[in-house]
Formats: sequence, structure tokens, C-alpha cells
Amino acid sequence: MTAIKNILLLVTAFLLNGCVHLSKVAPDDRALFLPQQEVRDCQRARVVFPVGIYTPEIQSAHGVYYLAPTPILVEGVVIGGGYRGGVFIARDGRHAAWFGDARDDADERAGTLLGAMGAASPKLWFFSPQLPVQAAER
Repeated sequence: MTAIKNILLLVTAFLLNGCVHLSKVAPDDRALFLPQQEVRDCQRARVVFPVGIYTPEIQSAHGVYYLAPTPILVEGVVIGGGYRGGVFIARDGRHAAWFGDARDDADERAGTLLGAMGAASPKLWFFSPQLPVQAAER
């Protein structure tokens, strides 16, 4: 029964986050550096953020999506593993793990049938405490 609940939560999150308007970031937006691997509890899973430079990929009215240097790991859910994604930093300062391919949404084209239904847009899992990121040197 727990597995079914987790799947339903993931599907609901996918569909609810499908309506966020996204746009490309400015070329001069700064990348962020995470000096050590960090683990955060998000939703009902643990997310492992890798060390390295997180590049700004997409922005919305609510914040900026930074792409991790390697896939982020998700532990503790039925569909665990490594995923393309990174950290989302909201305009109000909150941090969230994000998964998916936000570029398709910024280009306003769906890469898959699920994307056409809004399920391919970034999924956000907010967490606390914030990641100790710093501005990356150019």
C-alpha cells in the first residue's frame, strides 16, 4: 500500500507542477558551487546533491532552476535512482530539489506525450535547511 501511495504522490506532483511558465535565463546569470555532497529529506525521499558547479538553466516567476553537474540521486521511493535535475532557488530564498527537463517547457514544446499533458515539467520538492551554495568563480 505504501508503494501505491508514493506513486500517487509522484503523479500528483507531476501534474500539479505542469502549469509553471518558464523562460531561459540571462547569459550573465552566475553559476553556483556546492563544495561538498549534501543530502536532504524531501517529501518521502532523500535527495543526494553532488559536489560541483550548478549552472542556471531555466527561470520562472518563482525562481531559478540550477542544473547539477551530474544526476542527483533519489533514495527511498519506488522509482529511486539518478535523475537529471538540480536545485531550485525560489525568489523568497527557499530551496527545492527539481527533476525533469525544463528546457522543453521553456521552448514551449512537449518532448513526449506526458510532456503534452504537463507531466514533463520540473517537479519541485522543497526542503530545509538550504544548501550551502556559493557563487561560482568565472
